[in-house]
Amino acid sequence: MKDRFFIINLICQLIVFCSNMIINFFLTPYVLEKLGTEAYGFIGLINNFVSYINIITIALNSMAGRYITLSYHKSKKEEAEEYFSSVFFANVVLSLLVFFAMIVLLINVTSLLNIPYNLIEDVQITIIFSCINTIVSLLAVVFGIAAFIKNKLYKNSITQMVSALVRVFVMIFAFVLFQAHMWYYSLAALIATFSMMLLQMKVTKSLCPELSVKKNKLRWEKVIRIVKSGVWVSVESFNKILQTGLDLLIANLFVGANATGVLSVSKTIPNVLVQITTTITSVFNPELAKLYAEGKFDDLKDGFLFTIRFLSLLMIVPLVGFIVFGNEFYSLWLPERSLSEIDLIQTLSVLSLLPLLVNAYVEGLYYANTLTNKIKGSVLITLFFSVMSIVVEFVLLNITNINPLYIIAGTSSFFLIIRYLLVTPLYSAYVLNLPLLSFFPALLKAILVSLIVYGSFYLVKSFVMIDSWITFLIVCGSCGVIGYLMVFILLLNSREKKKVKTMIVRRKNGNSM
Repeated sequence: MKDRFFIINLICQLIVFCSNMIINFFLTPYVLEKLGTEAYGFIGLINNFVSYINIITIALNSMAGRYITLSYHKSKKEEAEEYFSSVFFANVVLSLLVFFAMIVLLINVTSLLNIPYNLIEDVQITIIFSCINTIVSLLAVVFGIAAFIKNKLYKNSITQMVSALVRVFVMIFAFVLFQAHMWYYSLAALIATFSMMLLQMKVTKSLCPELSVKKNKLRWEKVIRIVKSGVWVSVESFNKILQTGLDLLIANLFVGANATGVLSVSKTIPNVLVQITTTITSVFNPELAKLYAEGKFDDLKDGFLFTIRFLSLLMIVPLVGFIVFGNEFYSLWLPERSLSEIDLIQTLSVLSLLPLLVNAYVEGLYYANTLTNKIKGSVLITLFFSVMSIVVEFVLLNITNINPLYIIAGTSSFFLIIRYLLVTPLYSAYVLNLPLLSFFPALLKAILVSLIVYGSFYLVKSFVMIDSWITFLIVCGSCGVIGYLMVFILLLNSREKKKVKTMIVRRKNGNSM
């Protein structure tokens, strides 16, 4: 692995994460004050509706990068260009389908959701901008692949940073100068996505000038080949919707608009934290794809094992830290909320974070299914878990007196944890032709280290009183340093410690050149 590129990619991805964290940290309390809890809940709910629509596009775009990248690395440049052009024009067709889905949603939205009368127009406008944003994203898909091919994901990260800054500027400008509306979120996202597409087009032209959109390179048989491979990824996305994507919708229908807002607030920080796992994982994928294309399967196995340890190294501290100190964070972040509301939000956040903590260990293994084009088995197994989650959720909502929000958040989390602990490591080993238990030692070690870190953080919390941002930052910063030292010492073996140190040293030397 080219360590210098890896570190540059990683740093840029972390900067993107931090920019998104800052956006959510400063804007969420402000927006809640301006719009209210009910309106804030519809922002997340509409984003979920758009994700439902996106299922029709995932079969193509989830596997497009694989086919283009493998053809390119096998020196089949004409074939790579055919895939490139074919995916673009197929996405044009899919954009039309998204447009018609938007029309259907607009016509039926008041019958699908419990919407206060004063918010109906804002909800409809939000839907329009969100769907147009999806269309622009579809047209931009192929232009994000060049940086992946060349293992220079930091170029995509730079475009994402610019996009994030554009988004926050538009939102602040709109909320400060005009009357508050929820559709400012989707408008800002649309403008940001369009700016990112323009920048990624320039990146493609500089890195892979031979890859361009040409009508005479359109091959529908290649589109069909990609879709056949990606159809199971669409089913997998449907699984995710069943397990977590319906939470806000069920809350809206079973509990009400205000409860939907509370659940949406509780998911704000967990949703940001899960982004870092996804973005860091993507840093490993270009090299893994190259190793697979070159048939270096021993190195490929080592690469996947390293992703488990490296992701655990980075993610254990922030995820465990938020579980321990989340109540104090929410008390400072949302001071206008009552203690009971803070306790409810924190409990819901923890229920969302627990499966994310387990997923952080195994997130890097999902790419094994994509690389080997063996997705069907994993999807069918997880579909079973998804259906069971929904069934149990509806049964509990109808026969128990437990807080409905706990049922909605907790049921999906329970089944997700089982899936991440069992299905993912087993099936990844299977598709890579490894012994089925190959990934469990690294997984169990990461869980043990997480428990040790949790105990340490909880012990510190029992001796301090956090009643200000300064105290919070000092305590959490100190725990963070101690936590990372503990994870580094306990989790990595001597070879992996040396590898991480070497990567850092090479990055410093690269800066001095």
